[in-house]
Amino acid sequence: MSEIINGKRHVTAHRKILDIADGLEMPPAARRLLGLDPRPSHDRQPRHPQPIDDQEEELRERLTAARAVDPTTAALLQEQTDAIRMLDRKLGAPAVADHLHGHLRSLDALLTYGPLPSARTPLARILGDAAALAGWHALDTGATNQAWHLFERATTAARESGDTAMLAFANAEQAYVLADLGEAAQARARVIETYAAHHRRIPARLQAWLHAAEAEMSAAMGDGAECRRALDQAHRAMPDHDHDLDLPFLALDAVHLDRWRGHCLARLGDTGAIDDLTRALTAMDTAFTRAKAGLHCDLALALSLRGELDEARTHAARAHELATRTGSTRQRRRLDNLRQALNPAHYRNRQS
Repeated sequence: MSEIINGKRHVTAHRKILDIADGLEMPPAARRLLGLDPRPSHDRQPRHPQPIDDQEEELRERLTAARAVDPTTAALLQEQTDAIRMLDRKLGAPAVADHLHGHLRSLDALLTYGPLPSARTPLARILGDAAALAGWHALDTGATNQAWHLFERATTAARESGDTAMLAFANAEQAYVLADLGEAAQARARVIETYAAHHRRIPARLQAWLHAAEAEMSAAMGDGAECRRALDQAHRAMPDHDHDLDLPFLALDAVHLDRWRGHCLARLGDTGAIDDLTRALTAMDTAFTRAKAGLHCDLALALSLRGELDEARTHAARAHELATRTGSTRQRRRLDNLRQALNPAHYRNRQS
């Protein structure tokens, strides 16, 4: 899709349009606009019932495969999730989409057919992690409905695993779907309730993350006082050490907290965000390509507010390059909203 959008590839076959519509789970109205049957292809294919003996054999095979999951296998599956996460941060949707969803289907099947609780518990935790990752991936590519259901799958798996940290994380990440739909107040309420329900049983780093998420929702609402209060709480909650081995899904350190603070302040129109964002840009690990796209976008916004339009355009161009490379629809939408602010005539009108 990224290559088609950027003119590197062209659709020349009707079958390809069908594949795209099915792969993106386009709703009936969108399919009609393309001149397609409103039903997905798989719903139009004739279905033949599987013979009873074949069904039993397939069930036995799946149960046997799930029964083979031991602690070593679970560790390998978690390593696979972590590897996909690293690739996603650096390369984004074009590189990992198929791999991620294939991994998610495998984990779902193993958990479905894992008969013993001793095998199900670790699998549920890994599935929760992978589903939350897939949910964020879907949100970043603009598939909000899919993102909501993936986060719901993540919370269900986290509950089964008994992992409170994973449950709190997936619950709060789901709030970002609400925020992207313009429901910032509901999103903030969800994050606040998640913190209230779990903060006594989760690590300090995750507490800081929840405070920062609350600050972001407050900034989206234009509530500067609550935003700054939550940011202060996030800084106070941050531990001195850099990593928590039991939180592989959470990337939050002093640099990322500076980036987050800068993002919130920029959304509030506070040009003081530039200092936080510049400091974060200098120190950020190069592996976080998509995060850097957002950082450059925030810098472009903050600089435009200060009237430094040339430098703002430079950061906007860099943000667009990184967002395109990682397939981030979310960041490209933000950049589209920035274009008017970077227009000199618009800036002069605003100043007058």
